[in-house]
Amino acid sequence: MYAVFLLSLLVSCTPQDTQVIQNNPSGDVAQLAEMNQIIGWKIFRQAQLDKPRENVVVSPYSLQTALQMALNGANGITRKNMLDFLEWQADDVDDLNLLNQDLTQILTKSGNLRCANAYFYDPSRISVKPTFTETLSAAYKAETTSLSFNDSQQALNAINSWVNNSTEGKINQILNKITDQDVAFLINALYFKSDWATGFDPNASFTQSFTRADGSTKQVKYFQADRLFNFSQTENFNLVDIPFKDSIFSLNLIQSNSSNQDPNWHLNITPSTWSNMFNKMVYSRAQVLIPRMDLTYDNDMVEIFKNLGMDVPFSDINADFSKMGTAANPIFIRQFKHKLILKVDEKGAEGAAVSSIGFGINSAPPTFFFNAPFVLALRHIPTNTLLFLGYISDPKP
Repeated sequence: MYAVFLLSLLVSCTPQDTQVIQNNPSGDVAQLAEMNQIIGWKIFRQAQLDKPRENVVVSPYSLQTALQMALNGANGITRKNMLDFLEWQADDVDDLNLLNQDLTQILTKSGNLRCANAYFYDPSRISVKPTFTETLSAAYKAETTSLSFNDSQQALNAINSWVNNSTEGKINQILNKITDQDVAFLINALYFKSDWATGFDPNASFTQSFTRADGSTKQVKYFQADRLFNFSQTENFNLVDIPFKDSIFSLNLIQSNSSNQDPNWHLNITPSTWSNMFNKMVYSRAQVLIPRMDLTYDNDMVEIFKNLGMDVPFSDINADFSKMGTAANPIFIRQFKHKLILKVDEKGAEGAAVSSIGFGINSAPPTFFFNAPFVLALRHIPTNTLLFLGYISDPKP
């Protein structure tokens, strides 16, 4: 499971399953984790409105990290507009930088998640302020590299090579061209991989139809298990929470339940409704059937952010990134690319077999068959930080 995104700035002229409960992080880092959930769900909702009935999978953590890095170069109303979007009440970006260091250390401790940041710029097009790159290095461990964008192919190769290396070869390029107007690129990349805590037996996998959002069907491969799971059943949603091997990351699968007839049910999930699902979670026997997923997402997020009220950084007239540096004309954000790949299947997990001799009678366990559009959320359990959020209209387009 992987994600990478790009923020472009340019001149304006130019083990075993165990019961897993939701843990709330303690201390100041909880503020950053809460920010992640708030902005993650609203970006996810707007991205779905932008491409209705299509697969949408974003990385809230990657997007959040990029915005926080860019904040160090913003000034005046640009800075305020970005802080308002992040719903950060204070004006102290230094605090955000310190909290990001703490949160990143927590998220990457197990080794399942790796993060990388970089800043590429052309010194003939922008005079970068040392305080900006020093902050990126100290707070985000970001590499700073000067390139000649006039030799666009060589610069492209250098940037895309960094992306390829930072994502273990899963995403081999984020840029396909550099224009005369481009002056710098600020990039965050993350790579995640982990086995399930308890595997899904590949011999139990089967092929059956999946109903897409438009009502059409296709044949897909499902993996399944009938065992103890963490799940909840609320008034409108069912949630299954499946931990990975280290038990600090888990995958949420959310579906509309039979009483919820709203065709836009997936747009109604908020941090509070998501939290409510966890509050009602139980650890009990259930049958869970999940389609193998092979997902990609590639989009320029500018219009999505504008529609959410953060428009000043993208204005060639009003944007102020003077804390980053100076150029022939005012600097603004020209593009905000977000690209990722997400694969989910039974591979990498050990097969499990259960033998049970029981005498008696019992009601059948609840069944969660994800054979129609559903929502997924891959989270860090101790902080509830969202690494991936997805609406799956088609598990393998």
